[in-house]
Amino acid sequence: MRRQPSLQDFIDEELLRVPMTLDLVIDTVQERWRLRLPLHSSTDGDPARALRQHRGEVLAETLRALRESAQADLLAGSQPPPTPTPSTANLPYPASFHPGHGALNALSLIDEDDVLMDIEIARCTQAIKQAAEAELRDLHTYTSAVAHDLNVARDTNPFGPERFVRALWRGVQRLPLTRPVLAAFMHDAAVPLAQALRQAYAAASRRLQEQGVVPAVYRTIVFGGGTAWGSDLARYRPPEDLHDLHRSLPARLDAAMAPAASAGNAAAKLPSASPGAGAGAGAGAGAGAGVGAGVGVGQPAAGLAGARSQAQRAELLARLFQAMQAERGLADTTVALLQRLQPTVLRLAQHDPAPLDAYDHAVWRFMDHLAFDIECSAPGQRPRLLGLCRNLVDLLAAANPPEAGTFTWAIVRLAAARRHSLEQTISAAAPQIARLQRIASDEASAATATMPLDVDTLDTVPAELLPEPDRPAAVAGAFSVAQASTPGTPLRCHLQGQWRYLTCLWRDAGHDLLLLGEPQTGSLWALRQSALARLLAENLARPMRVRSLVRRAADRLLRGVA
Repeated sequence: MRRQPSLQDFIDEELLRVPMTLDLVIDTVQERWRLRLPLHSSTDGDPARALRQHRGEVLAETLRALRESAQADLLAGSQPPPTPTPSTANLPYPASFHPGHGALNALSLIDEDDVLMDIEIARCTQAIKQAAEAELRDLHTYTSAVAHDLNVARDTNPFGPERFVRALWRGVQRLPLTRPVLAAFMHDAAVPLAQALRQAYAAASRRLQEQGVVPAVYRTIVFGGGTAWGSDLARYRPPEDLHDLHRSLPARLDAAMAPAASAGNAAAKLPSASPGAGAGAGAGAGAGAGVGAGVGVGQPAAGLAGARSQAQRAELLARLFQAMQAERGLADTTVALLQRLQPTVLRLAQHDPAPLDAYDHAVWRFMDHLAFDIECSAPGQRPRLLGLCRNLVDLLAAANPPEAGTFTWAIVRLAAARRHSLEQTISAAAPQIARLQRIASDEASAATATMPLDVDTLDTVPAELLPEPDRPAAVAGAFSVAQASTPGTPLRCHLQGQWRYLTCLWRDAGHDLLLLGEPQTGSLWALRQSALARLLAENLARPMRVRSLVRRAADRLLRGVA
């Protein structure tokens, strides 16, 4: 009986085929550079010649990086490899830049050339994911079976797009070329690498199948396309309010009140139905009986309808809270706070149905800000923030009866705590801010922006090279950069190969230098405005917005109903 291969066997076999894949990619780039060289400076010499001379070094270093990544993945139990430190050679930033605590001693600026490498790496990775989507999905089932992950619950492919592109970038850095030329290599290598890996992934699946590996079955991970970086397909938009969720219940909330309204109207009409001209005893008795019947039947009907309405509200809130607590990425402490809020919201909804109508009610906005602040808080400041959140939840629960205004007051308290935390972070980063201020001052003194204009010199500048102040795109881009670089603005940026949650701490008077802080790790990032503008243009940086937990919960419930 044939022995089923292990993950180590798969790694060893695939490493033997990696040089053939890299040869195809380098040959394609070399042929393209032979016909047309990329933009380069005099220090680069001949990029095509340099690539031909150092081809062996690129192959050896890329293969070494892939082997190290695969072995580290194997030793870690098929978990993603640890986040590389900025001092390693496979990152598109100077080795002198050390974020985190090391930023106290060395703080380098990330300019547009550095960001360009990150953009090309992300674009190359996305090109592979889009071209080899089906092949990646099939190979994932086979590698999961080899790694004994039958539910496909984690990434078990040692040669995924991110790992391969990062290894190739590490090898490309062996070329004695400037960063713009290295970025041009990654740009030209994106399409041939995607095509080569697509064939390599398909061949690997066939080999595992021939070796008797039975693919695992997807249960928790589904690769989807269309909404990733660089996609222009439309996204699904959930409904604008909770009314669709009301209609999804077995008995609608508005229909539950209909019997009460009908009974009340019938009771009001019964006295007027008795004849007014006939004052006989029979007529009077009939009128009295009619009134008595209206009271005896109408009031129990109204009470029954009210009980049904309250039961429907309780059921709707229970479903919403259960879906919110299952939200991906919520911390256990946040889930516990939401559970403590559920009885308070239920009491509020019994006499005020407004929370069950709109997503932007103060009740839901408080929960959204609470979860957002806990998620984005620094580890050192989180215990104090959790204490404040618990106190606010206790005060809301003690209110009798609970009111929407109390939740609005709690939102203001969270905003005040957020401002205080920002001030503490800025104060702790004062030494780095002072160093950046000196850099900005030195650059301003050496610049020619404040020098007198020479009209004779301007006459030699072609008209097409002069700026166009009336360009709408330039105005919109400048506005977005100015908005993103406002101190206190939370951002989600793709830096050094991964998405990071950052907060703008400082910008110089000329808005050219920025200092961003990463609360979760305590890292500090110094960027130029041009670098941030490039990230925004490539959709690799965007302002973070407070997500609506109830909107996402209602969306999931409606999809489940449908």
